[in-house]
Amino acid sequence: MKNIILLFSALVSFPIFAQVDYSIPETPKKIEFANVIVNLDIETQKKVGNYVTSLLTPQNSYLENKLELMQWYFPYIEEILEQENVPDDLKYLAVQESALKSDALSSSAAVGFWQFKEATGTELGLVINNNIDERKYLFASTKAAADYFKKNNLIFKNWISCIYAYNQGPTGASKAIPESWSYASEVDFNKDTPEYLLKALAHRIAFEHRLNRLKASPRKLLVYPTRSKSLAQIAVELSVDLSELRQYNLWLNSASTPSGKEYKVLIPISLAREQEILELISNRKELVSSDKDFPVLVKKTLVTTSDDQPILYDINGKVGILAEPGDEASQLASKAGFPLSTFLKLNDLDDKHIVKTGRVYYLEKKAKKAAVEFHTARKGQTFWDISQIYGIRLKKLLKYNRLKSPEAVQPGRVIWLQKKRPKNQPVEIIEEVLTEDEYPTIPVETRYEREDVVSSDPVEEDLFNNSSKTNSGVIKLSTDDETEVEKPVVKKVKPKPQPVQPRVIEPRPEPVRTKPVAIESYETSREQRTHLVRQGETLFSISKQYGLSLSELRRLNNMSSNDILKYGDELIVNRNSTRSNGNSSGGGIVYHNVTKGETLYSLSKQYNTSVGNIQTWNDIIGTNISIGERLIVSQNGTDANNYSPQTPGTHTVSKGETLYSISKRYDIPLSQLKSINNLNSNIIEIGQVLRVR
Repeated sequence: MKNIILLFSALVSFPIFAQVDYSIPETPKKIEFANVIVNLDIETQKKVGNYVTSLLTPQNSYLENKLELMQWYFPYIEEILEQENVPDDLKYLAVQESALKSDALSSSAAVGFWQFKEATGTELGLVINNNIDERKYLFASTKAAADYFKKNNLIFKNWISCIYAYNQGPTGASKAIPESWSYASEVDFNKDTPEYLLKALAHRIAFEHRLNRLKASPRKLLVYPTRSKSLAQIAVELSVDLSELRQYNLWLNSASTPSGKEYKVLIPISLAREQEILELISNRKELVSSDKDFPVLVKKTLVTTSDDQPILYDINGKVGILAEPGDEASQLASKAGFPLSTFLKLNDLDDKHIVKTGRVYYLEKKAKKAAVEFHTARKGQTFWDISQIYGIRLKKLLKYNRLKSPEAVQPGRVIWLQKKRPKNQPVEIIEEVLTEDEYPTIPVETRYEREDVVSSDPVEEDLFNNSSKTNSGVIKLSTDDETEVEKPVVKKVKPKPQPVQPRVIEPRPEPVRTKPVAIESYETSREQRTHLVRQGETLFSISKQYGLSLSELRRLNNMSSNDILKYGDELIVNRNSTRSNGNSSGGGIVYHNVTKGETLYSLSKQYNTSVGNIQTWNDIIGTNISIGERLIVSQNGTDANNYSPQTPGTHTVSKGETLYSISKRYDIPLSQLKSINNLNSNIIEIGQVLRVR
């Protein structure tokens, strides 16, 4: 009975595990690695094969998590390595060094994705201090690793030698690397080859094989570029979990990113929210200092007729009064026409407050929340200053920041202005803040022109909105305790021409839209451009000679990563040609030159497509675009969603596909599929173009 139950369990569980290809790839005798052909003798081939098996077994959560991190991080690493002209295979070294754990720490105090010691990291230009550690920052550390590889390649003239130099340093590597490897396009791995290089090759073979057969992750990492925001602000803005946001940005030890330099914050999201988050990122606004445009002041009284007449301003949409030289709180209250206690209450003051000349005080109840979400405190500011700047009641401001009474404000503290700071979220302090800047004051004249009073027209009399007139010629004003107090009647006088504008806000000019240009697609029948392989050349050197990426060159020539480049081979090096017999689709491609103020989101709306499609067509990772950049915004004059790069009779390999699944899809025998594509093994790459007819 027990055996029957075990058999039944095995049969039930088998389909679940069969959904994923857990096969172990064979280690070939000859393979291209880091743009160099590697020959393995029998013993070394067996040893590398054992390493491959150990990397892919057992199939457990640790391996699955590692593979998912590769799916998340590799697109960004690949982009940097290609920009730095460093072989793509070197990305697997980050897996070998740290398992792609940003906070990985070795016994020798090496830290981060690429395991730099502090001295080496500093020498390579990485910032390492109490606030930030760029060894844990994917983008800067990968750039530093690429620089280190290139520096060693100037010495060894061989990328495989550079891999060992990465581990041992140039001096240590030179003792173990044969001199014959210098400038060599082909090397031998044997019993004398360092174990580190054998393991590096095993990482490439094992994880390239598994990633090509892995289903796409249901989650991914997006980039949020910022120069000053805190992780808390980004979490609120994008509605993502703050603790998870911190987990993927461990390079940041302070509350917010340092100002003055753009950093890319990684945002973990589900694929279901990708489009939503991309649009939020495209429309983001940087927060350097929220009070830059506050308070909003508009002068209402242009000329006074007596010393007792108030000079009124509109402050943040509320009625306010200007403090003139010699004014005290009681005098301002008297000018406004209501009791001192009311004036003090409207401005959250006590009777000991000393009025400051040139400051505008409120004559209306302040708002319950500000017009912006956050404020970064400057040196010398108090909670009362901030409440006046934004026109928010002090009691509400304290509540939003979980305080019962005002306390000293540390410069750089992030002040919440619209809602209560979450209980589990610590106070954020931005280290680099703007210099001390006092509450804005208005220049005050000591003498004013006096004019004969003329009657007011009805429109000007209604200065205090939502208020009612009384028979005594004053306006009633409601306060926090709902008592009615009196305001002065504002009388219009005939002023001399005297333009007074405390602040002029000029509208931004609309960005100049470039006219879309439709460009006819090239026909594949045009003459093919080819390159005859010479002694010592590699696919990498040829790809750079013709401005192609390595994957492009392989795709144009239907080559897999295991195909060997031979002397005398003829390669197609024209992007507009392939070894496929298919014809390109008709119609045109629409380009757009990026102008100031434009984002991927605005372009997607302008051309009725999606952000994701524009990213796909232009190989863009993230949301950054540059002024003057030429982007494809439409394919074949149709909606981007219908775009397909494939030509009739061919198939472009996507994630999770195998030769077997493709042969079944097109009802073609596996052996025939391998034959018409000149394949010696079942290994294929994502993006590889296969003939299927």
